[in-house]
Amino acid sequence: MTQDTQINRHQLGRLIGASKCDHFYELHYATGEIARLYILADGTFRLFIDPDKKFDENHSGLVNLSKFNNHFFEKSSPRATSESFIIQSGSFQLIFEQKTATMSIFDESLHRTRFSQLSPIELGSNQTIESLKQNKNEFYFGGGIQNGSFSHKGKRIYIKRDGITGAGGVLSQIPFFWSNAGFGEFRNTNQAGEYDFGKINENAALIKHEDRIFDNFYLIGNSPSDLIYKYYLLTGLPLMPPKYALDLGHMGNFLTTLWKPSEAKERNATMFEDGNYYARTKDPNESSGKASLNGEEEYQFSARGAIDRYQKFHFPLGWLVPNYGISDLEEEALTNFNDYANTHGVEVGIWVKNNLSSLPKSISFIATATDNIAQLQKDTDSLKVNLNRKRPFIISNSGSVGSQAYSALAFGTAGGNWDNIGTQVASLLGAGLSGETLVGGSVDGTTGGGNAQIAIRDFEWKAFTPLLFNINDQSKFSKTPFAYNSKMSNINHAYFALRQQLKPYLYTLIYGTQKGHPFVQPLFMDFPHEQVNYTEQVGHEFMLGSSILVAPITNGREDSNGNSRKDNLYLPGHRTMWIDLFTGEKYIGGRVYNKLSYPIWHLPVFVRGGAIFDLGKRNFVLYPQAKSSISFYDDNGYTDFTHNHTETRVTSDLNSSKLTITIDPVKGDYSGMETNSTTNLNIMCDAYPDRVTVKINDQLINLQEYGTSDAFAHAKEGFFYNTNYSWMPEFDQYREAKQTALQIKLGSRDVTDTKFEIIIQNFNYGSQTLVHSITDSVLRSPKGISLDPAKITAHSLSVSWTKMTDQVQFEINGILYDGIDGDKFTFHELEPNKRYVMRMRYVAGNKVSGWSEPFGAITKHAAIDYAIRNVQTTCNYAENPAHPIKYLTDLKLASEWKTKDQFDENKPLTLTFAFEDVEKLSRMAFIPRNIDRQGTPVEVGIEISTDGQNFKPYGEHINWKADAKNKVIGLRDVSAKAIRMTVYKSSGPLVAGKEVLFFRAKDKD
Repeated sequence: MTQDTQINRHQLGRLIGASKCDHFYELHYATGEIARLYILADGTFRLFIDPDKKFDENHSGLVNLSKFNNHFFEKSSPRATSESFIIQSGSFQLIFEQKTATMSIFDESLHRTRFSQLSPIELGSNQTIESLKQNKNEFYFGGGIQNGSFSHKGKRIYIKRDGITGAGGVLSQIPFFWSNAGFGEFRNTNQAGEYDFGKINENAALIKHEDRIFDNFYLIGNSPSDLIYKYYLLTGLPLMPPKYALDLGHMGNFLTTLWKPSEAKERNATMFEDGNYYARTKDPNESSGKASLNGEEEYQFSARGAIDRYQKFHFPLGWLVPNYGISDLEEEALTNFNDYANTHGVEVGIWVKNNLSSLPKSISFIATATDNIAQLQKDTDSLKVNLNRKRPFIISNSGSVGSQAYSALAFGTAGGNWDNIGTQVASLLGAGLSGETLVGGSVDGTTGGGNAQIAIRDFEWKAFTPLLFNINDQSKFSKTPFAYNSKMSNINHAYFALRQQLKPYLYTLIYGTQKGHPFVQPLFMDFPHEQVNYTEQVGHEFMLGSSILVAPITNGREDSNGNSRKDNLYLPGHRTMWIDLFTGEKYIGGRVYNKLSYPIWHLPVFVRGGAIFDLGKRNFVLYPQAKSSISFYDDNGYTDFTHNHTETRVTSDLNSSKLTITIDPVKGDYSGMETNSTTNLNIMCDAYPDRVTVKINDQLINLQEYGTSDAFAHAKEGFFYNTNYSWMPEFDQYREAKQTALQIKLGSRDVTDTKFEIIIQNFNYGSQTLVHSITDSVLRSPKGISLDPAKITAHSLSVSWTKMTDQVQFEINGILYDGIDGDKFTFHELEPNKRYVMRMRYVAGNKVSGWSEPFGAITKHAAIDYAIRNVQTTCNYAENPAHPIKYLTDLKLASEWKTKDQFDENKPLTLTFAFEDVEKLSRMAFIPRNIDRQGTPVEVGIEISTDGQNFKPYGEHINWKADAKNKVIGLRDVSAKAIRMTVYKSSGPLVAGKEVLFFRAKDKD
């Protein structure tokens, strides 16, 4: 046993006794602790150590144990050896070592250990630590929304919500993580935690919580979905929302927002129905209009006016929150507004900050700032009374254990920022892997904005996420999808229309969440055998179910034509064909594509070979490859879905050149279901097939072929080979080449009692795409490759070579990189301080040379690695409680410090930064807030202290511009224990900043 007397923490001592009780095993340790081991289900175990020996099984209130019985515990059997105490539960052995006091779980069905503790559990007066063995190829996920990160190997994450919406922030406190080794842990506590997955020791994962009770659930599963589903069994299945939740939403403040006259040239100006431009203002003296619900003030600024405006621009709303950020509501006005909204197909919700004594009867859902389970349950019950058996819907801007059962998670961040797109993609991936699957980020954020290109790119990819909505009136810029010119609005409308077409597919994905499948998925869910899919390298792309891959544009890099430049796009599966959704261009998987070019209308979206979509009313689109199948689920959108839904299974089997498509009879029913329906198939293909055979309930039917699209359009049944096919007409204005499809119409039949089988001979789709390259001995292997040391950065490497062919390929750390031409290339988006081993070969058509000799380099450390940590900061001005002074030195560029009171030049502001030790510095950097230019220091003075008490001026006063550029002060050869910065002038009424960084001097070799 080891003991740390300084922090009053000790390890469990030797295991000295064990016994089977009525519904748990009891374990006794030499240090006096007693542990209880519960077996709740197959592969679900609970280890409970209470130093006070009270063992309140419901102490946290997080887990509903009533759904578990004693069955699996009773079937378990114990045995003891000279070295351990072993509990057999099904195919699992729970092994408790006597001398080392460690636990492991061995899976007999796989003949391997699922997880094992590295050392005994450590217990303290207010802390517990579990140390786990970490394998080389083991990756970790979960922990809630860790902004900008979904894969945590080699990192430290914090299980403590901080409200920071950008990179490095934590939006939800979920003490649940899991490993691709096939186990997960859920710590049954409300206290903060810190999980170190190899940052300190690459062979260990350290799981720490600020709780003296160790209460942990161990989950064993054969897939990520198994593990997430078992977490749901403990904390609640995710909310099944009403169908309108998938529609476009708007949250705004139509109670207190003021408008002033403006001009078209102003970036934040909005044109209203009277033909004039207006901008938001907080000054009543300059306002000329005020928002309202029903036009009580001025109709064009009202919530009713907003509904009309969305319809005018062909973006009909599905739901609206008219009082975002404002608690007070006049119920009669709300009822009148709700009546108007309902006649336009819009569901109305209210934003709730504090508990309501009663819920207005006219509302359909709630938007809230709470994730308190008791309050969410109360709100859910109130909604059920209002809605008369219709499904309740709650949107929250934060999450916690179990909140997924009652609410969707919708948050906003700063708009107009490229970095936030990539951050949010990874955040949504992490949310789904933590059990928070119904989640979304507001389009173009809540604050900031004003960059049309970023706003458009943000809308495009978010059209493929669970929730599509904007939060308006919190910024000076409008966030609606028609806020910019008609060209931009048309692009947004095309993606909005596409989302509406995909709604049956999206709704089916929501059904899948009930079984543990995230809505937004990482690549490894469908391609688990490729290690790259578990890493942050692919953290900026995601799978929407199993059929669609989305790779958002995450930066402003452009090619010579002004189109977005996309590098480092990975398409998984070397035997998988990927089809560009909009152009039909085909790509082979298993490689990284570079130098791709995307105009502003074109989001990189790829359909997986074998995909099947239902565009609604049994209008199917198929992209045949090998054998694939999908079950589409449907219901009436608002009542009980568990017992009132349908399942339609469609299978596609392309074997050699024979394609067989099967549509099984529809299972189940629901109120309002139409049993008789036509069936349409649109089958993507490359060439005219030989023969089309259709069987209905195993009976052959004659199907006529039509030669023109007009004749086929008027036919009740038949087929047509369409060389000008498009199932996304809104995008036709942007693209020239149409795609080719075989279209089949089948007349109206009772789909609950009809099986369809379609057989197509001599069918070809993408066969040439899957042909792999041939090594040509005539092509010499590359030599004379040069890697420029001067251009090695933390995130990029530049390579040049002798040009022999137009195209070349690279292999980097075992992954093939394609789409590279010319005689030089810079690889971007690399990881800092990582070794990259490369080979290169020439490409000529489908022929390639042999590989070059390996070469490579190590990227540089990121600048942040040299920044001093744990800087203590004080200020003579009070802090804004939502933006505390600690945010100024937390090394998170997404956080922001603000003063509470207005800045007075007669009272200079002083910031004192104290280091733990005397530091030899190189420079300091002040990072201004980039939402606006308000609050940036524009005249400062610097003082140095070597003892933390006495300060001496460092140079003269420094003048800064009030812009978004970092403000750097050279401190070469300066040693300091503390630094004081005095602000004499500010660009606004307050003083604010994102970060102050102090960099150590680099050691010279």
